[in-house]
Amino acid sequence: MRRLVFVLLILACAHAFAQAPAGQQEDAAVGQSINYVFATDLGSGVYNLGGRTLQIYRFTYDKDLRAARADQLGVRFVLPVTAGFFDFSPIDVISEGPPTRVDSFSVVPGIELDHVMANDWHFIPYVRAGFSVASSSVDGWLYGTGFRLERRIDMNGWDTLERTELAYSGVKYRQNTPDDQFARLRQGFDFTRGLGWRIRGREVELGVYAVIDVILDPPTAPLAGAGEEPVQTEFGITFATRPRFKLWRFDAPRIGFGYRIAGDLSAFRIVLGVPF
Repeated sequence: MRRLVFVLLILACAHAFAQAPAGQQEDAAVGQSINYVFATDLGSGVYNLGGRTLQIYRFTYDKDLRAARADQLGVRFVLPVTAGFFDFSPIDVISEGPPTRVDSFSVVPGIELDHVMANDWHFIPYVRAGFSVASSSVDGWLYGTGFRLERRIDMNGWDTLERTELAYSGVKYRQNTPDDQFARLRQGFDFTRGLGWRIRGREVELGVYAVIDVILDPPTAPLAGAGEEPVQTEFGITFATRPRFKLWRFDAPRIGFGYRIAGDLSAFRIVLGVPF
């Protein structure tokens, strides 16, 4: 994980401080076509937005500074690192090599508190602050706070995650672009279970998820000319194995697809990792 973060930092710095003239000419298009600065909140995946493709990869390092127990408040350090690639497909690596430009990069470290409640519920307030690099016109400082209520239980053979979250995020741009922010209320459900089928001795896992988002203070629409939809829903399925296959030292992510219903921003998404 440390090596991965280090590589992403190098790519981001190269993008931010050594843009070619052609890259500089794309700044306006980048800022107008998608609001990269909130990529941390989109989640890992491949998004098809209005015929254009955005790949977002989010890696989160977390470390418990103090374990959460019924008689003790938990404290956790989190470090989300997000990289985004615009109009780039994984198949392009074969014909064109790896991307030479990171279109979006953000690091937003933060602290979470974890209060254990009755019936296996956890109350988790958090605060975070960091930076985003997208182009010279939309680089900025990111900040956010909020809380979530979540619990994991077994429901008729399904491992169930239920989460309610209220989040507020904002960006203060370094240039003359107006600052932006949004507030979101989210209700999410994630159900997983083993199917009994095995691949190399590992059981195949099916996941079904649903997300309902109420955007209380919509940010600038990610697509130029797109209308803002205050209520958005997403449904999808994922597949994985129990236990996970290993990619180097890391667990292989869940893989699946979903569809977000959001008016002009409706899009299919290839899910990489957890769905929300």
